Amino acid sequence: MKKIILTIALAAVAAVCANAQIGVNVGYTSKNFTNVMNNEAGLFAGANYNIELVNGICVAPGVEFAMLNYTKDENNYQKENYLAVPIMFNYGLQLADGFKLVPYLGPTISFGLSSVIKGGASAWGITVTTGDVDMYDGTDYNKLDILIGGGVALDVMDMIRAFVGYNQGLLNRNNDADGSVIKTSGVNFGVAYLF
Repeated sequence: MKKIILTIALAAVAAVCANAQIGVNVGYTSKNFTNVMNNEAGLFAGANYNIELVNGICVAPGVEFAMLNYTKDENNYQKENYLAVPIMFNYGLQLADGFKLVPYLGPTISFGLSSVIKGGASAWGITVTTGDVDMYDGTDYNKLDILIGGGVALDVMDMIRAFVGYNQGLLNRNNDADGSVIKTSGVNFGVAYLF
């Protein structure tokens, strides 16, 4: 019985892998905060695994690392690093030979790895006059965010993908007792190589 279950499981994995595609991507990303002046921009890199579910409908779980910053001058900045796990559902529409339009939609779980503001900067109710302050140490700035987003991609020859998307944060990043709501939103665009 164990051999039968193992055989069925291996066959299911093989079937999924036969209809799957790995992609690696790089691009530009931004993060805007409601009620906060510091809008950040930077670069991201990541990978995903596009798995066909049924009739061309696919799911693409992935992982991305983003480095963002807001810089007023060399003595006044905020720098942040994030790790994100997008789970995007997509469907490919064949436009012509070698060209496919791929709209996508889904959630992203984002986790802040580091957030530092330098002297003169002000964020989340903290004004730094000297040195650097770790925003995740002793402040009310949440590391976790869940976003919903979508976008559109253009696949060329099933090898190169250009994409643009938008994400809207659902969680309040501010835990302060003042009750103010601070949510994130942002755009991203980039290119991917599909294996």
